[in-house]
Amino acid sequence: MDPVKSTDTEFGKVSYLDFGTGEAVLLAHGILGGYGQAFVSLTQILGDECRKLAPSRFGYPSSSLPSTPTPGNQAKAYVALLDKVGIQQTFVIASSAGGAAGIKLALNYPERIKGLILLSSGVPTAKRSREEISQIQGAPALLINDFPMWFTVKYLKFALNSMFGSTVAKDLYETMLPVRPRKPGIEADITITNLDMDINYDNYPVEKITVPILIVHAKDDAMAKFQGVEKFIARVHPQTSLFATGGHLITGHGDEVSKSIKRFMEATAAAEERD
Repeated sequence: MDPVKSTDTEFGKVSYLDFGTGEAVLLAHGILGGYGQAFVSLTQILGDECRKLAPSRFGYPSSSLPSTPTPGNQAKAYVALLDKVGIQQTFVIASSAGGAAGIKLALNYPERIKGLILLSSGVPTAKRSREEISQIQGAPALLINDFPMWFTVKYLKFALNSMFGSTVAKDLYETMLPVRPRKPGIEADITITNLDMDINYDNYPVEKITVPILIVHAKDDAMAKFQGVEKFIARVHPQTSLFATGGHLITGHGDEVSKSIKRFMEATAAAEERD
């Protein structure tokens, strides 16, 4: 793994890994992640191809937690990072809780995005109040409500396997540890990030997104429910790569996921060159 770098933004420090050459790809990681998780995910998906930008989101390892860690501000911080590293345009893979920031990037900074890949991502589903969401929110809240329990590795892995609906691979699991430095980011995800797309539903006019979109999702995902994804698909008419099984991690379909993302990137880049 390349040395961890950092840059100062108006939201504090953003820490990241920047490795490889070629087409740029930024990954917005999910809950319990960080630059390490983004690094592992990008390598699993792209192998040795592409220039890979793997930042920690707000409150995750070595990145600051600002007073307003909203998806819109996270997108703005990503743009500041792109400016810092000299990337004018990038593909964005937004995974799980990273989806809100990925969608905000596409809405607010389309000139910086070649294509948006939503990988087991949350999406705006309906306008709801915080109280309505609290009644339907699932397992991730357990990580905060009884947080000391999850410091124990044995219980954490059991909880994650249950939460994701599939077995967490060893290399990915290791990028979620230790939990304690990730607590600020987890809390921000549960109390702000994961609620923002529904509480502020009208601020996500996704029909106006102009960049190409690929959705990669398993229909039995227990965290990012496919019912909501279906509604999103009807609104934005994206390209899709859907799986009947696999859970939140799309377990058992790694090669197909990788191939579908690479095909999307190649076709999008080729279409841009023709234009």
